[in-house]
Amino acid sequence: MGFGHIYVKADAEKVAEAVEAHLAAKGFRRTSMSPERHPSRMKEIHEGQLRLFWMSPRLAGWTGLFEFRYYSNEVRARWGYTDEGLALALSALGETWRLEVLDGSRFWLYAKYAGGSEVEGKAYQDQYGERSPDRTHPRYALNDIIEREGFPHVGLGYEHIPGPDVAPIENVPMDGTGIEGLEKFRHFAFEPTPGAPKPEPEADHDHP
Repeated sequence: MGFGHIYVKADAEKVAEAVEAHLAAKGFRRTSMSPERHPSRMKEIHEGQLRLFWMSPRLAGWTGLFEFRYYSNEVRARWGYTDEGLALALSALGETWRLEVLDGSRFWLYAKYAGGSEVEGKAYQDQYGERSPDRTHPRYALNDIIEREGFPHVGLGYEHIPGPDVAPIENVPMDGTGIEGLEKFRHFAFEPTPGAPKPEPEADHDHP
């Protein structure tokens, strides 16, 4: 299982406005979406062509932002599930966390941001045979943060995107069972603004 989420301690409306402003500065504009336009295959699009988000209602103080995209290293130094530049921008609204898990590779990372700066972060990867059940082991640091902060919808994936604008993706059943506040999720998309300059590659802060 793999996922990447950004959680912001701010109202969903403010988060949506900040996402739109950040992406506008990167040369993107809001666009309408339909099942016909929506990708139906994994790796069918990359972030230079289309940015797709779904945003949770504010639960336990946190608005969750989840993105489906296939990263292109043309504009990103490191493949990953989350957009660090966006997390930094959103931290102007309030405390912000960026989480990534790639369970098949035994890898996770987290970063906490405040006021446009990273204030805490860690990346961890198990070696084969290191999956200790001891909850004091470093591999459980991310679990401890998730439980402490009460982040909702951890592990939310493509199959949980709400709304009538989504197209089923190959071999992924769409299922929102047990997702709290699913009817209040929002799904929105951005496409390059015609004539906008191509974004410059972003720095890789996780792996200097």
